[in-house]
Amino acid sequence: MENFTIEVTERASTGKGSANRSRKAGYIPGVAYHRHDEPVALQVPYKEFTILAQKARRSQVFTFKSTLAALDGKAAIVKEIQQDYLKGRVVHVDFQTLKDDEEILVDVPVKIVGEAPGVKVEKGILTVVTHEVSVRCLPKNIPNVIEVDVTSLNLGESIHAEQLKLGTGVTLADNPHETIVSVVIPRAVEEEAKPAEGAAPAEGAAAAAPAAGAAPAAAPAAAKPAK
Repeated sequence: MENFTIEVTERASTGKGSANRSRKAGYIPGVAYHRHDEPVALQVPYKEFTILAQKARRSQVFTFKSTLAALDGKAAIVKEIQQDYLKGRVVHVDFQTLKDDEEILVDVPVKIVGEAPGVKVEKGILTVVTHEVSVRCLPKNIPNVIEVDVTSLNLGESIHAEQLKLGTGVTLADNPHETIVSVVIPRAVEEEAKPAEGAAPAEGAAAAAPAAGAAPAAAPAAAKPAK
């Protein structure tokens, strides 16, 4: 299993000047916070963090290694990364520290498993509508991914958030009716099913009963009496 331990050191001061000094020294300035604790200004080595971040999942738990007792051994997740998009560099990172006995709200990616009959047999298109869901759980129960089994999904059917198997101790924090994945009819097939504009009705259509709400046909004119 990949080790997501990152060395962190405390920044002596905060503000733009302190952050710029950290960057020039090869660090990413950041902060670690928890609602019950005072936030701690910190910095992490740029190279080490970016390598780990590329391998990390959305809900990845990092472990701090530090000479600072308040941070050493702490578990944390990344809540926000700020980037300089012109230079393509990470310029700031926010960590939320975790407590073993306290549930956390976290976004977890979904992973599609299996092949849907609606695609394999009925030639539909599998459309993933939602790529991650929000869940609430203890840190030890945070899932790597949430698998979505589509092996019973037919054409025109969907799987919603409330149908997901989240695992022990994990509860859904999103809208339970949110669509996760669907099998839809290909647009080309839909277009073929529609009659062309101005096309003549199919054979036998003229004899069909008028649609509900349509105006009735005019009654034949009465015969005129002979003079």
